Amino acid sequence: MAITGAHVQCGYVKDVRGAKLFFPLWSETIALAGSTTQVAPTLAAPEDAASLVFRVRAPASGEMFSAAGLIPDASQAIGSSQNTARSHHVASEEKDIPVQAGWKCNVVSA
Repeated sequence: MAITGAHVQCGYVKDVRGAKLFFPLWSETIALAGSTTQVAPTLAAPEDAASLVFRVRAPASGEMFSAAGLIPDASQAIGSSQNTARSHHVASEEKDIPVQAGWKCNVVSA
C-alpha cells in the first residue's frame, strides 16, 4: 500500500566512529497540507552532542515542499523566515531537516 502523505520521523543524528547514525524518537505520517501533531523534543544527555532532525520522505505519487519551525508554513513561495523557508522533495525523496526543540513540520503538494 502506497503512502499518500508525507512520512516524518523525528530523531537525532550522531557521529559514531565516523558514521552518521540516525536514532528515531517518534514518527508520523501526515496528509499533504498538514503539520505534525508532535513536536521535536528537548534532547537530554547523552544525545546533547547530536543534531536534532526531521527525516521527511515525500510520497511516491509526487513532489512536495516541507518547512519546519514553531508555526511552519510550506505553502509560502518566498520563505523570509524560519517558519516559511521550505525544502523541495521529488517523489519518494527523503531529506533530513535540522530542527530545534518545540518545532513542527508542515508539508504541501508542489
